[in-house]
Amino acid sequence: MKNLVGYLMIGLIKTLGYISLAGAQRLGRIVGRLMWMRRTRSREVARVNLDLCYPQLSDAERTQLLRDTLFQNGMTGAEMGPMWGYEPDKISGMIRQVHNEALFDRLLAEDKGLLLMVPHLGNWEIISTYAARKCSITAMYRPAKIRSFSDWMVRRREAVGAKMVPTTGGGVKRLFTGLMDKEVIGFLPDQEPRKKNGIFAPFMGIPTLTPVLPHQMIQKTGCNVIFAFSERLPDAQGFDIHFVAAEEGQYSTDPLEAATAMNRAIEACVSQCPAQYQWTYKRFKRRPDGARNPYRAAGVP
Repeated sequence: MKNLVGYLMIGLIKTLGYISLAGAQRLGRIVGRLMWMRRTRSREVARVNLDLCYPQLSDAERTQLLRDTLFQNGMTGAEMGPMWGYEPDKISGMIRQVHNEALFDRLLAEDKGLLLMVPHLGNWEIISTYAARKCSITAMYRPAKIRSFSDWMVRRREAVGAKMVPTTGGGVKRLFTGLMDKEVIGFLPDQEPRKKNGIFAPFMGIPTLTPVLPHQMIQKTGCNVIFAFSERLPDAQGFDIHFVAAEEGQYSTDPLEAATAMNRAIEACVSQCPAQYQWTYKRFKRRPDGARNPYRAAGVP
């Protein structure tokens, strides 16, 4: 039964791959509107996150940001068709401007590995397409629960030129090896790790379980670090790619200082287009000192 569901998901995404970016985004806005109109899990998770992260906003401002977030997240989902269905040249043709590209090129030219940190902001899938045109890149992924869909997802992501490794011991080892070999390693720094693999560091003013793997890779390999995100432009105009320098604290030998600097860099990225961040993800589920899960406290479905 799971494989059947997986093949249906593959078929849906393949179908979306035949429509234009504008068509996919229109569909995504419809999905976003449906999430907004009902008490969906996505809406309520995003509501909790925005209440926690933007207490300085008025209720009306947070409500507008919540609505915009659901529309933007709906578009991210619908864009899976173009991102996994189009040829790499067509995907690259969606990129309008690359901001701070000189910094990326300079770090690529250095005789070191490069840790490319890509938060869940805008459409992060297009980053690997851009990077693969300039360098060899390996990225980590979390396997989907349905094997047939997970295997197909990996094949489509690798079709743009990136190499994918799973979130397993072998996959982590491959990341370290790649950095030691002076390769580019893509990493999503804003997913909640297992408690034993994380440290509580502030993010948007909230103690947040933050992965320590980036700190370990930097300390062991002496690699450089850079952040990147793609900003969705209005009216299906495409995407701008932004590169953001890592803070000096990211290279600290103190894991808390490094995690705090990493989270500040993510905040700087999010501040550019906050509605395009994945606020529908339960980023603050595990709390320090046994504090109550905020989603459970809010009765999120």
